[in-house]
Amino acid sequence: LPSSAWLIYGLSIGIIGLLIWKYTDDIKMTATILGVGLMTLLALGLLIYSLLNLTCKLLPSMSLIWRFGLQGLLRNSRTSVSQILAFSITLVAMVLSFTVRTDLIDNWQKQLPDNAPNHFALNIFPDQQAAFQQELQQQHIDGSRFYPVVKGRLVEINHTPVQQIVIKDTQGDNATHRELSLTWTKELPEENKIVAGNWWNNQQTGLVSVEQKLADSLKIKPGDLLTFTVGSQQINATVASIRELRWDTMKPNFYMIFSPGTLDAYPSTFITSFYLPETQKNVLNTLVKKYPGTTILEVDLILKQFKTILTQLTEAINYLLYFALMAGFTVLFAAVYATLDNRIYEGALMRTLGANRSLLRKTHIIEFLALGLISGLLAVLISEAIIYALYTQVMHMDYRPSLYLWPVIPVAGALFVGIAGCWGVRHVLNKSPLRVLREL
Repeated sequence: LPSSAWLIYGLSIGIIGLLIWKYTDDIKMTATILGVGLMTLLALGLLIYSLLNLTCKLLPSMSLIWRFGLQGLLRNSRTSVSQILAFSITLVAMVLSFTVRTDLIDNWQKQLPDNAPNHFALNIFPDQQAAFQQELQQQHIDGSRFYPVVKGRLVEINHTPVQQIVIKDTQGDNATHRELSLTWTKELPEENKIVAGNWWNNQQTGLVSVEQKLADSLKIKPGDLLTFTVGSQQINATVASIRELRWDTMKPNFYMIFSPGTLDAYPSTFITSFYLPETQKNVLNTLVKKYPGTTILEVDLILKQFKTILTQLTEAINYLLYFALMAGFTVLFAAVYATLDNRIYEGALMRTLGANRSLLRKTHIIEFLALGLISGLLAVLISEAIIYALYTQVMHMDYRPSLYLWPVIPVAGALFVGIAGCWGVRHVLNKSPLRVLREL
């Protein structure tokens, strides 16, 4: 590459790195994102280059028109690789934007069980808990268990300050920089599974069960001694078990569950969740009037507002992506015009040797359709891989491939790039072969 190209690429990477660093304020994370991004681009570039080389080996078995068409793509393989990468990444961003806006939240809601709780009631006073529960039963409202809640902060693990153990920007870091909702219960809650240690019996006190991911982040194991602050007081508890749980049940879940009797000396409130159909929304007014100190979260309304904000955000992002797509076409036109003289000369030679305008037009169509088709196929592969990771690793949902993307994106890429490319080389067909040869 010429020195000017290295300068441009270096400035681009530097600006991207600066933006990431300003957003994350973490130089290590910035370096990781840039490193992984560059390695991914390099791997994709090598993959595309390998596919082009494989296509080159298959040329002798193809018809004359296909050989001429694909040779235009293979002759400048470095330029073709950069163009395919540019179009693919832009298409990936557009596909992800569309998928997150339309499918992700809807699919997550569909995976929830029927009549899954869509409201949470917080800060229910102990002397009102029985009446609140009876009110729900009288209204025939399905609710989950009532759990007592005490606010406390984890400060030590085995007498070592937790800030000396925690790793920055991990789940443990997030959990130790705020108060946790602590609860107690005799029975293991539904959708909780013991993965290490044992659940307690009714007589044991001073024990705690820890959620698995938090335990892994803080390297907590059964038998460890945890120290919490509740208000101005400290309390010690021995880890009895590690629990695996599902956070998407729309029921109260807790990082820390204590054995009964451990937190009795501390003031508490209650929390529960319940399902309320749209036709019974007026019940909320009754609950709020009777229990003014209770906070009720309408999860379904929050999701609707979140989806609206997400739609507006992705629409704004899409406008930027449209500009990126236009920039991709600009790069395509620049590459076409850089080789336009050679294309005109080749076209003149081919027409002198007997090729007609129709043959030249078909070779151009094949060249740019192939460029767009490969870009679209690569975009679908990358998009599906990212969506799979989002579904399985982030949202913990069952992954279902978006089958409609496989024909739509490659065909759309082939059409747009094909039309733009053929328009860019239209002068090749209009030049007289005799005039071109005289100008040599």
